[in-house]
Amino acid sequence: MQLSDPQILHDHLKLLYRSAIPGIAITLVASAGLAFGFEDHSGKHYKLLWWLSLSALIVCRSVDTYLWFKRTNNGAISRISDLYRFSSGVLLTAVFWAFYCLFIYDKAEITELFTALVTVSAMAGGAATILSGHKRLSQIYTLLLVLPISLQIIYSGNDAYLLLGMLGIAYAFVMFSVAQTAAQFTEHSIMLRNEHNVLLKTMEEMVEQRTKKIIELSQRDPLTQLLNRRAFIERANQHLAQTDPDNQYAIFFLDLDGFKQANDSFGHGVGDEVLSQVAQRIETACQHGEIICRWGGDEFIILAHQTKDYRFEELAIMLKKQINLPIVTAQHVIHMDCSIGVAKYPEHGQSLSDLISLADLSMYSRKGTSNDDFVMFSDELEQKIKREIYLSKAIMQAVEKNQLRLVFQPIIQSNSGEIASVEALLRWDFEGAMVSPDTFIPLAQKNGAIKDIGYWVMNEAVQKLAQLQTHHGAIKMSVNVSVIQFEDIHFVDKVYDIVVQHNVSPSDLHIEITESVFSKNKLALISMVKAFQTLGFLISIDDFGTGYSSLSVIQDLHVNIVKIDRSFVINLHLKGIDIVKAVMVMSHGLNYRIVAEGVETRQQASTLTTLGIHYLQGYLFDKPLEFDVLLDRLMQQSNQQQAPTLLYSANS
Repeated sequence: MQLSDPQILHDHLKLLYRSAIPGIAITLVASAGLAFGFEDHSGKHYKLLWWLSLSALIVCRSVDTYLWFKRTNNGAISRISDLYRFSSGVLLTAVFWAFYCLFIYDKAEITELFTALVTVSAMAGGAATILSGHKRLSQIYTLLLVLPISLQIIYSGNDAYLLLGMLGIAYAFVMFSVAQTAAQFTEHSIMLRNEHNVLLKTMEEMVEQRTKKIIELSQRDPLTQLLNRRAFIERANQHLAQTDPDNQYAIFFLDLDGFKQANDSFGHGVGDEVLSQVAQRIETACQHGEIICRWGGDEFIILAHQTKDYRFEELAIMLKKQINLPIVTAQHVIHMDCSIGVAKYPEHGQSLSDLISLADLSMYSRKGTSNDDFVMFSDELEQKIKREIYLSKAIMQAVEKNQLRLVFQPIIQSNSGEIASVEALLRWDFEGAMVSPDTFIPLAQKNGAIKDIGYWVMNEAVQKLAQLQTHHGAIKMSVNVSVIQFEDIHFVDKVYDIVVQHNVSPSDLHIEITESVFSKNKLALISMVKAFQTLGFLISIDDFGTGYSSLSVIQDLHVNIVKIDRSFVINLHLKGIDIVKAVMVMSHGLNYRIVAEGVETRQQASTLTTLGIHYLQGYLFDKPLEFDVLLDRLMQQSNQQQAPTLLYSANS
């Protein structure tokens, strides 16, 4: 019997104590019947003393049984001392019965003797079941009841009782064997029951653990182990619902700057490692019970609580500090920045969805326009956003409502000072005012209107080129093309159809692109650009030096013209002149022409001319001109018998 196991010991004692209740009752009734049912012999007073002693023992056992049930019903587990105490009571009861039988053997009449033998035999038979919770106890109890009186009968010398004594001994050993079998069966049943309970408990624990794991997986982003979007919304809503409205909370919307470029350049494996490290750094920065979520891609959201000792500004500064640290991977060291937008609860919004939207808008308003650690949503920002939404809707109808026009800025041949080409710039007249291209072009790119606008610009530019060629046959043009337009697989064919429609040669039109367009699908874009070159179009690179792969663009495309960005011209007195010299040296080997943009002083013009730059453009010479004014200027130049080669550029 494995009584070292507390649960098995408890189960055995539970069976013994439960069976003890009817056993105690039977003992009390049987002892009273024997003690007071036969009064015609000389041992009356001794029997009374025996019964009182046995009754006292029964009372003690009853109290012990009651206390055991009371203790275990309150959750206590059985102890080995409980078994020793119970066994002592049972064995003492058996001793009392054995003593009674031996005591009355010579004093009692045959009727009382047989009654006593039947009583102890019946109790011995019942013990095999009642005491089956403990094998040794049931066996010893059985032997103590029957064996002493049987031996007494055999050795008494009474031949008439000899057979009875022999039967008693045989009965004692039969009950001994029955008690053993019953106890083994009970022990096996208890063992099976406990094994079943242990197995069931183990299975329940496994199910609970797996359920917990499934719930955790369903609530966690598998890459960063942060909360996913659904779990964040659920927890944040619960948090805000249980919060005192006087407390101030805020949603931080965080987006990584430059992540896409790193992901495309180094691969998705490195990108995943960057996101994992960024997630860890966000958790490091958040040490005041913030709720953190990976919203999707390289976007993260934080619900933060502001107290008198902890301000939102501190969290924003810590986030920037952590993310700006170099990210070291197996093969690369990557520098990452982030844009953070913040919206307060309940000041800026009452619902979580509103706060997230406002924080998102605040974050996007920072990109490319601010060096602050974060942008807090404000009334001014709201008005700006509303204005952008209003303009975004309006620009989609600008072509249909004839609100767009082109103006032209001359480009000067450096060695002669004459107009060699012009750049056409897009203008939008809206509600009596002119909207800056820096404002409406990004909006048109974002809402997709840039495609229709781009085709309008292309058609208008080629049409103006046809008019110019009526008077100045040597004139050529270039049209600035947005990266969005390259998403149209029919773009090359449509542009070719436009020049054919206006009876213009493709070689008279330059396709002007910024090198930053190649930060996306570089191979596909290069393929389309080469398709333009195959048809005879010329390629011009605008804002050279500000993109992401300046030299590779020139080498891969064999461009015809490179336009040096004005930032290098402004800084000629610093390191800008070194860039200009380098580009100039390369132009001799790669056979392209150079335009310097943003020339505003005679000193800049003189320096650039001395360096050998082919063309100059800037306010020093002319601001953008209306088409009629351009025609007059070119007419004057023609009257002086100048023959400029006109390069025309349309910025869309």
